[in-house]
Amino acid sequence: MTKSLIVTLILWAAEVFLIAVLVSDQWLTNMQDAEDRMIIEYLGADNDRRIRDEANAVFNAMLVETGIQRNVYHFFIPTVAEREKSVGFEHFGQTDYFPLVQSKLDVLFGTFYQSLRRFFLLLSWWPFLIAVAIPSAVDGLVQRKIKQSNFDYSSPLAHRYSFYTVIGIIYLLLLGLTFPFPIPPQAMPMACVGIAFAMNVYFAHTQKRV
Repeated sequence: MTKSLIVTLILWAAEVFLIAVLVSDQWLTNMQDAEDRMIIEYLGADNDRRIRDEANAVFNAMLVETGIQRNVYHFFIPTVAEREKSVGFEHFGQTDYFPLVQSKLDVLFGTFYQSLRRFFLLLSWWPFLIAVAIPSAVDGLVQRKIKQSNFDYSSPLAHRYSFYTVIGIIYLLLLGLTFPFPIPPQAMPMACVGIAFAMNVYFAHTQKRV
C-alpha cells in the first residue's frame, strides 16, 4: 500500500511538472473556458456557478489569504524597487526570464484551481454514486447467496479484477484532476456506473464460505 502511494505521488508530481513545462497559460485559460461551457451545457449555469464559488472559496482560503501565492511570486520575481537596488541588474530578465517564470507560476496555480473545480464537480455526483452503487452491491450479494445455495461457481479472477477496476477508476479520477485538457462532465456519471458494475461483480464472485 505504501509503495503504491509513493508511485502515485511520483506520477502526480511528474504530471504537474510536465504541465508546468509544456503548457502555456493561454492554453490553460482556453481549456478552462472549454470545460466551463461543457459544464454549463450539461449541468446548467447555476451548478457551474456553485462549483466555481466552492473552488474560489477553498483557493482563497488556502493560497490567497495565507499569503502563499503572493510569497511564491515574490520569491521568484523581484519587485521593481528590488530590481532598482540591484546595481547592474536593473533590466535583467524583464523581457524574457521573469515573464516566462510568471507564466509558469500562473500555470501551476491555475492548474491547482482547476483541480479544485474538478474535485467539487466530482463531489457533486456522490448522490448518484450512492444511488447506483448500493443497489448494485445488494444485487451482487443476492447473487452470491444464490451461488451458495446451488453450488454455482464463483470466479476468483472476476472477483480480483473487479476490485482492481474500482481502484483503477478512482485512481484515474484523482489523476484526472490535473489533466491539461478539458474533461467532459459526462465522465463523472460514467465512472459512477463503472464503479457500481464492478462492485456488483466483486460481491457476486466473493468466494463462498462454509
